[in-house]
Amino acid sequence: MGVLRVPKAFVQQATFEAAVKSAALDLRPDVLKIIPAIDSDWSGKPAVYFTVVLTDSAIQRNQLGQLTSRISWRVVQAVQPMEKWGVLPYFNFRSESEQATIEERIPA
Repeated sequence: MGVLRVPKAFVQQATFEAAVKSAALDLRPDVLKIIPAIDSDWSGKPAVYFTVVLTDSAIQRNQLGQLTSRISWRVVQAVQPMEKWGVLPYFNFRSESEQATIEERIPA
């Protein structure tokens, strides 16, 4: 029977979240915040789902695909989710207006 290895992101969640917050600050003014959710992916592998909240002005650009690719790459380089934390990264992008609508529907 093998030894169960828990990814570092699960064990040191506050430190992981601080690394994500630092990466988000470096991506201003386009990125308002990055919300990480640590879980498993569809195959059961440890994963982090990054919800990246972009400013409405960033969403208006013609090169949205280039922007989201650049942001994803920079977050992976800065945080190193797989190499340092043991979780596969997945990205979801939202505008600040879309995020505000979602937050309004969630009771406090």
